[in-house]
Amino acid sequence: MGLDMYLYQRYYVSAYNHSSQEEKDRFADIVKQVDPTLYLGGNRHLHVEVCVGYWRKANAIHKFFCDLDEGRDECQNIYVTEDNLRTLRALCQSVLLEPSIAEQVLPPHSGFFFGSTDVDEWYMQDMKNTIEIIDNVLDRLTPDGYPEFWYRASW
Repeated sequence: MGLDMYLYQRYYVSAYNHSSQEEKDRFADIVKQVDPTLYLGGNRHLHVEVCVGYWRKANAIHKFFCDLDEGRDECQNIYVTEDNLRTLRALCQSVLLEPSIAEQVLPPHSGFFFGSTDVDEWYMQDMKNTIEIIDNVLDRLTPDGYPEFWYRASW
């Protein structure tokens, strides 16, 4: 048990007439891989969701994402923009450069099996891991991909 945290990237894929042949082929490949007998009821689009980030008990990072949804913390899906990811990355970087600001910038957050609320080596490792996750996500973005990002936690 504990705080498990996920960042998902969601893509829209379509096979409508206005779609490029490449996108239609991608749609057909996905449907074939998921279930070739899948009945789509005339729908020619889908969303593909890929987990691009995982944290465990990184409660300060969890609080950042929950604050995007007015502090609500109910294991709900939280929409995350590219700008939100860039902001989080900058905050993590600032804490690594000046650890004394951690409590003000990305304060630890207590909760049921959320882990330690100390600003210690584990906290700093969470900052490093978060930067790595965000860098990997942002490095792979393409202007034509139109991905959406969603955060979800469970405990």
